[in-house]
This record gives sequence, C-alpha cells and structure tokens, in this order.
Amino acid sequence: MGSSDVLAPDLKSILSLIRFRNLVIGSATVLTGSYVTIQVPWNNDLILNVILQMISVSCFMAAGNILNDIMDIEIDRISHPLRSLPSKKVSIKQAWYLVIIFSIISILSASYGVYILNKIGLEWIPLAIIWIVSFTLMISYEIGPKTKKYGYLGNLIIGGMLGLVIIYGGASVGKYNYSVTLCIALMATFIGISREIIKDVHDLEGDLKWGRRTFPILIGVHNSRKLAYIFALLGVISIMLPFIMNWGNLEYWMIMFQGPTMYVLLCLNGPMSTGNDKKAIKSLLISMVLGLIGFFLLNILLPYIN
Repeated sequence: MGSSDVLAPDLKSILSLIRFRNLVIGSATVLTGSYVTIQVPWNNDLILNVILQMISVSCFMAAGNILNDIMDIEIDRISHPLRSLPSKKVSIKQAWYLVIIFSIISILSASYGVYILNKIGLEWIPLAIIWIVSFTLMISYEIGPKTKKYGYLGNLIIGGMLGLVIIYGGASVGKYNYSVTLCIALMATFIGISREIIKDVHDLEGDLKWGRRTFPILIGVHNSRKLAYIFALLGVISIMLPFIMNWGNLEYWMIMFQGPTMYVLLCLNGPMSTGNDKKAIKSLLISMVLGLIGFFLLNILLPYIN
C-alpha cells in the first residue's frame, strides 16, 4: 500500500479537489435565487432552509467535482498534471470516500429542506425533483451512459445544471417559476455552456487521445470559440430580458446594475479571438459572479428605489 493511501491529504489539496471557489459561488447562487424569488415574509424556517440548501448544493458540487476528477484522471495526467489526483496528493480511495461523504450530506440537507417546506405549507415537490434530476444528470454524465464523452451534450448538461442551481434557490423558499429567476437561470446556463466549450478547447490534446467528441474536435477550435461567444451573447440577452419586459417591477434604467456583467461578456471577443482561453474561462466565471451580485443588490435596493 502506497503512502498516499495511508497519509491524510492536506487541506489545500482537498480544497483544490473540490474546487472550493466554485462551491462558494454555488452557495451564493442559491442565496441569490432564494432572495430574488421569495414571495412570502422571511421566517426562521425559510432562513434555515436556505442555509441547508446552500450546504446541499456545495456538497453536491464537491462530490461532482471529485467524481469528475476520478473519471478524468488519465486525461488530467496530460491536461492538468498538477491537480490533486494526478499529482497523487490525494489517492483514488480517499477521493471515493469524499464523494460518499459529500453526497450523504447533500441528500440529508435536501431531505430536511423538503420536510421544512412541507411543514410550513409551501411547495416542496420542486425542490425534491430538481435535486433528483441534477443527481441523475451527474451520474449519467460521469458514470453511465457517460454523456461527457459526447462533449457537446456534456456542455449543455453542465450549463443546464448551473441554471438549475438558481431555480433550486427559488424552490428552497417554495417558489420556482418566477420570471426574473428563470432569466437569471438562463444567464447562468448560457455562460456555463460558453465556459465549458472554452474549457474543451483548452483540454483538446487530452480529449483527442481519449476519443471524446467535443465541439473543438467536431467543428474545430476557431468555430468553437465563435460558438462560445454566441452563447455569451445569449447570456447578455437573458440579463436584459427582465428589464426590457418590466418583469418583477424592474425598470429599464435598472439595467445599470448589470452593466459590469454585460461589459465583461461583450469584451470576451478579444481573448476568444486571440486564443487566450485561460483569460476567457476566468472572465466567464467573473461575469457570472457579477451577474449574481447585480441581481442580489438590486433586489435589496428595489423597495427603496421603486
């Protein structure tokens, strides 16, 4: 038995493995979805449930990220050799234990959330359905039928799951189909798809070796970057929609709260056209964060400026 199976991995390696920064963003996404969507007065049960679903989503994402790295370890030896698993800072056995632990925490948090919503007389079925659908998508993506092999389908699944996090946040307060929330979910979906396409461009060498059918392999690198930019522009349109349509008492001038987000997305043409994929990937993540912050701040201020 190797030393990597005996020694506990260090905290830095675990945080890298679970993509801790992305987990923080996932939690913030649930919070934003709940705050934008809520249609009833806040109470202790709803506050507790939002916290529980932030934990559930974070643990769900952690389990998914670890599972992804377990399944992709041979590709990552080429594309990302310094990651925790290929560099043997965390063993495969330890990674599987972490997947199980995070999955159990996620399902318990979601289950208790269902109980809370049912107890206070709010809709609980959407919360349960979204969790089950997301889990099914994750399993089909990573384990079977391994939709990630078909990169174009995998991009849509990952993007769609990002959008579901916003709707899940709304479902945590008993409301899932609020028009503004759905627009934010579309924004996250389109930005997520764009980011996944650029990540596939970056991982082209490893994907070629392992026979994946990603957009860069099917339509070429240049066309893939163009496609990614189109999805980024669709993200811009999704952001503008609730302001143009005056949904949720939003007025057109309030779109300035999303000015930084739209600026970052529109400026992506530069790094994408010059092949600066790392900058494009980072900028897409920043734009998503700015979008969430913009909608969150706007909903805090809305009672005072309407």
